[in-house]
Amino acid sequence: MDTERTTEALQRWVLDPGESTERVWVGPESVTVRTTRLRYLARPAQWAVADAEWVADAVRVVAARQPMFVIHGLLLTASGGTLHLNRPEVMADLGRRVGAGLDPLAYAELLGELYSAWEIDGPVVHPFSVTEGVRAGWLVHDPDHFARVLAVPDAPAVTPPTFVPGPDGGWTLRFFSHNHYLLEIRSAVDVYRWTVTGGPDRAATWVRETVAERVERPLP
Repeated sequence: MDTERTTEALQRWVLDPGESTERVWVGPESVTVRTTRLRYLARPAQWAVADAEWVADAVRVVAARQPMFVIHGLLLTASGGTLHLNRPEVMADLGRRVGAGLDPLAYAELLGELYSAWEIDGPVVHPFSVTEGVRAGWLVHDPDHFARVLAVPDAPAVTPPTFVPGPDGGWTLRFFSHNHYLLEIRSAVDVYRWTVTGGPDRAATWVRETVAERVERPLP
């Protein structure tokens, strides 16, 4: 991970206007920034998009102030650019690469985590995670695995992701995702159904429908 570029990108794009940096710690594969409001920890993201040739670093940033953890996504491109994926216009423009240097499921994975918040209109989306090391949301790859993980008898029916190219170069991507949050003594998830459309000559657009709310998970 390019820690110098990551530090610059974090301070420029993730921090709120007027939020001043108090201290920066840099490790071989991490950057920590403490501000007057929060502590930000940036590490390499385990997202599929990290394998794309045009991506130099995929970075997952956790903005922490106990008990709150907000997840941000940064892509540092090989050409020297920076994409702050929590900004809907940036994520929409990234959709131009789907099928042309960006795997459709890699795009769905980013939407599944970074757009797992209840409000996703922007200008910056703030998805919450239950802990610093846990994702804010997940793309559902395998419906059977999803049902086993959710482990509740009334789990909603979901289907695997589908990607349908169009004759004009456009495409339609459909998938399910879910978030995960804490209640007083249990945890719960909301389940979403996505329809995303786009093409190389236009930014992506999406519709996210809630198919289940506050599905409580049993105690371990």
